[in-house]
Amino acid sequence: MRREFVLLLVFILGGCLPDQAKDVAACQVESDRFYQVYNAADPDDPRSQYIIACMAAKGYDFTILPADCDSRHSLPTQPACYTPNSWLAGIIDEFRRPQKSN
Repeated sequence: MRREFVLLLVFILGGCLPDQAKDVAACQVESDRFYQVYNAADPDDPRSQYIIACMAAKGYDFTILPADCDSRHSLPTQPACYTPNSWLAGIIDEFRRPQKSN
């Protein structure tokens, strides 16, 4: 009974977590208004910095460490390159991400 309660709690709280893909898309739309001449390929250009700052304001940290953060594509525009900075969201995010194979 206790295990079912814990699983139910995780599912309920997991449903309350923000969606990284939607948040990145919203930040990209905002950055398009101000930085149309930049392509966000370089994390140091103004458009990328705007997206990273926008995601930080939404509670995410930019990182290239996850396995599904692909360096062949623009890093600041990939939802996989952001991790939630709250402890509960971070724990749940670990279960939602694909695991690295050894």
